[in-house]
Amino acid sequence: MTKRLVLLLALPLLLHARKAIEGPYAEAEEGPWFTGPLLTGSGHVIPLGHQNYEPYFLWNTIDSVYNNHWRSVDVSPKFRTFLQRTDWQFGVFPGVELDFSTQFAYNNSHGQHAWHVIDTPFALGFQILMNKPGKWYPSIKLHVGATIPTGKYDRLNPNKYGTDLAGGGNWNPNIGIVAGRLYHFGGRHYLNYRASWDYAVPLPIPVHGLSLYGGFPTTGLIKGTRGTVTPGNSFTLRQGFEYSLTHSWVLACDLQYVHNNKRRFSGHSPHGTAPKAPSSEQFSIAPAIEYNFNVNIGVIAGSYFSIGGRNTSAFFNWIFAVNIYN
Repeated sequence: MTKRLVLLLALPLLLHARKAIEGPYAEAEEGPWFTGPLLTGSGHVIPLGHQNYEPYFLWNTIDSVYNNHWRSVDVSPKFRTFLQRTDWQFGVFPGVELDFSTQFAYNNSHGQHAWHVIDTPFALGFQILMNKPGKWYPSIKLHVGATIPTGKYDRLNPNKYGTDLAGGGNWNPNIGIVAGRLYHFGGRHYLNYRASWDYAVPLPIPVHGLSLYGGFPTTGLIKGTRGTVTPGNSFTLRQGFEYSLTHSWVLACDLQYVHNNKRRFSGHSPHGTAPKAPSSEQFSIAPAIEYNFNVNIGVIAGSYFSIGGRNTSAFFNWIFAVNIYN
């Protein structure tokens, strides 16, 4: 199963086109209008003096986990989150953009609920290669980023069933590349293809009691978890597709694979509660449909859900987003 899914993710890399178009968006009225798919970023930086804003609204449910044998196992109680995330992108120098996201979440589980400001990711993007009409190579962007750990991740209350959780507690330095090309199949029919490869190296995190990573709270005479968690390095592969049906209507889909190395812990934790974890893998898909009002403004709606995994959660999201380019 794993080999087949990896092959599925790799097949579009063999795609050849009849015509490639340059530019982060269509530059002329006769060109295609795209918002971008739900997950995979663009291979172009935002030009100097321009901005791109994209508020997302996500409704997420976690109702099962994948065990070490790739089987889904139900969990109770279910965990639900409403997430409002806005991606901000600014062209700050020629060939350089600044990206960051503001995020707010509403968590609900087993009658408990809470609003939170959650972690803030940011990155710089650098244009490495720009595709030109008639050339075979794609546009390529390098990005280097991290996450400001603004959300709560440890000293959680077990009676709140995780609803007081709002972050990972880690700066999570990461680096990646995004490649993209636009293919013309005649008339209004274009295929916008993107692929991204990201690698993150999380930093060690001090933990106290119950946290995102597990552990045990201090209760009575029992001393809770106290020590350092070192999350495993992670690799994420995404591929995004957009196909224009008309000037305004577009079908979109993302495929995603995530691998995390095992998580280590040093310190004290009651027997059997150490916040350690084996390596994990997760496959997910995000089909969507777009409607673009013009070359600068569009909306996209769809779902984002796991289709397989090992030692990780299973999830389902409904997503709606508005993209505004200025």
